[in-house]
Formats: sequence, structure tokens, C-alpha cells
Amino acid sequence: MKNVLIAARTAEACRTLAGFIVGDEYEVTTATDGMTIRSIDIAHFGYIFISVPLENENGFELMAELRKRTDAYLIAIVREEAADAAAKRLENIGAFIVTKPVFKSSLMQAIRFCETHAGNETVFRKRIAELEQQAEQDKKLNRAKLIVMTKEQLSEDEAHRRIQKLAMDLRVSQYEIAEDIINGLLI
Repeated sequence: MKNVLIAARTAEACRTLAGFIVGDEYEVTTATDGMTIRSIDIAHFGYIFISVPLENENGFELMAELRKRTDAYLIAIVREEAADAAAKRLENIGAFIVTKPVFKSSLMQAIRFCETHAGNETVFRKRIAELEQQAEQDKKLNRAKLIVMTKEQLSEDEAHRRIQKLAMDLRVSQYEIAEDIINGLLI
């Protein structure tokens, strides 16, 4: 179940927007003011739509506060003539902009965009983690090569071949050999 929070100035606007979110996989909660939203546990929401301005505030500061409290996708619903100014105000928050008048297709498109973005973000985070791990392993390997070069007066290529040979002889990865060298267990 995908939880959606919709905030607009009036209950009627909330009902209209909630009616645009179609599908059994969505559970929609509505609010008409910032105080109500601040009192809700927003941790379980995946999408937060805020039609600005709200009853008692413009909504932009609220979105900035929400960004600090959640990783949910924030979608600002703004008048078309205010879209550029809203985009500038919200660019550091990472909010998606939907312009008024709002149509069912534009809200569902925003959700689909966020879902696609989530998939891409997951792939990118995984790739970043892999690259960070590779960089850490390369650092260890270089440090181990430096230790071998210093202790055995070898060139960098000779030290690298020595580590490779130890790895093959012991049937472990070069990185495990590097850790053992760094920890003083080998060489």
C-alpha cells in the first residue's frame, strides 16, 4: 500500500485531488492546514502533495520542514504563473512541481515520475556503494604494496606481482592478502 498525503486550502479541494489518485494500491490522507500536517506522523507517507498556499501559510516553509523529517516525495501544486518562482524556492528541497489547474493525468504522472526516480535512485545508490567499496579495496591494496615495497625493497610492479602470487597460492583475493599485510600477518 502506497500512502499519500494531500494538503490543500479547503476540504473540497482535498477531496477533488484525492479523487484523482486512482488505484487500490493508494491510501490517501488529507489535511487543510500546516498545523494538522505537522501533527501527523509523516514517516509512513511515500508521497506528499501540497497545494500552495494553504489556509494559514504559503506552504513552502512547510515543505522545507517536511524535507527534514521525511524522504517522501514532495509534490507542490502551484498556479501556472507561479511555477518558475516555486521551482526556484523548492529546488534545494527536491520537490516536484505540478501546475494548476490540476488534472488526474498530471497527478498520476507525478507519482509515476517519482516511482521511476526511486528506481533510478536505488540503482545509483547501489553503484555508488560498489564504487566506494572498490575505492576502499584499492586503497588497501596500494597501502599493502607500499608496505611490501618498503620491507622487501621491491618496485611497485614487483610488489603487486608478489601480492598476486600470494593470493593465488593461498586461494584468496588480493584484498584479503592486502588486509593481512596491513595487519602484519604476512610479510
